[in-house]
Amino acid sequence: MKSKIVFSSLVLLTSFLLFNPVFNIAQAAQFELGEHYVEVKGIQSTTPQVTEFFSFYCPHCYKSEPFMHKVKALLPDPNQFIKNHVDGMPGRKIEIEHLLTKALITADLLNVKETIVQSIFSYIHQGKADFSELKDIKNLFLLKGVDSQEFDKTFGSFNVNMAANTMRNKTDLLRKQGFTKVPTLIINGKYKPNTESLKSMDEYLELIAFLLTKTA
Repeated sequence: MKSKIVFSSLVLLTSFLLFNPVFNIAQAAQFELGEHYVEVKGIQSTTPQVTEFFSFYCPHCYKSEPFMHKVKALLPDPNQFIKNHVDGMPGRKIEIEHLLTKALITADLLNVKETIVQSIFSYIHQGKADFSELKDIKNLFLLKGVDSQEFDKTFGSFNVNMAANTMRNKTDLLRKQGFTKVPTLIINGKYKPNTESLKSMDEYLELIAFLLTKTA
């Protein structure tokens, strides 16, 4: 069954690459290791995957959301686009950042991730507000129809705490390699685009599409 799933994902990705105008196979040769992308320490995935390291407090991350939706559209399955919230942004309270990391995971488990991500971004960047305690974050969930007890149960669960630790570990590993900017995309667990070498956002998408074909 697993092999069938992997094969189906690759078929969908191949179909996209062949027929989507964003990516031209003839242009694949223009992307070179060391110039347009680098390898990072990590386990290369067997299926296409994009991980976005971002912070809710990052203005550029907020403005990049429409682009990230285009990146997600490159994938056979939207769930293969993974948001990894980054703690430890300059001038921010680490306790609140930890809460926001858990809020992201909670929203995913409660199937309200898209709307909660937008709500948190809007709260900070449009409303020019900040969170002072968990209640402020919880209120955003309640406004979106999430049950209060269901939120408490999920937010405080073992699964959420473990997933939050995993996100922090991934962030630490990336930072130890000298990559501290957000947003940062890691493709298939192994490749980081060098955005400074790119001339346009379309070329960025082409590079991501190219790297998505490099699976283990």
